[in-house]
Amino acid sequence: MTEFRRGLIITPGTERQLGAYGLFRPSPPQQQVLVLPSGPLTVKSADPDVLWVSFTELCAGPRTDADYLGLAGQFPSWVIDGVPSPSVPVAAGSAAAWHRFLKVVGVLHDRDRVLFLVGAGPLDWEEAARTAALPAEEASVLTRIAERLSVLRRIESDEELEDELTSGC
Repeated sequence: MTEFRRGLIITPGTERQLGAYGLFRPSPPQQQVLVLPSGPLTVKSADPDVLWVSFTELCAGPRTDADYLGLAGQFPSWVIDGVPSPSVPVAAGSAAAWHRFLKVVGVLHDRDRVLFLVGAGPLDWEEAARTAALPAEEASVLTRIAERLSVLRRIESDEELEDELTSGC
């Protein structure tokens, strides 16, 4: 199985962490509504190089594979923010949202897109699949997400960022 070659998982997603990688939160006027086969999608920004969208907008509603394929064909880099911690059942969202997220990750992986995931809580799908009291199917989805994202580097604090930036990485 090939893996993502480019991208990051960033927690908690401070302005400093994002800025170190050339990511700056879009301002409200940058918000756009994209027309997709399953219906409109409100995104935070959609410039030719980067799609910036919230997890909720992308995964909470009914989206189709055609939606994700079309977007992946148009945007070479993606920022998905507001990714809930899979270890917090209330915040994690529905099983359907995680299943749609797995589809998005699969499409982006197959299209070799750059993926930045930003969330406040721990984004450890493998740990959540192992320790949460979930039905087998839900745990399997989290395990598959973890496998797809396993090679993305993690930036988990500003202190870690300081070490990385000063070491010349």
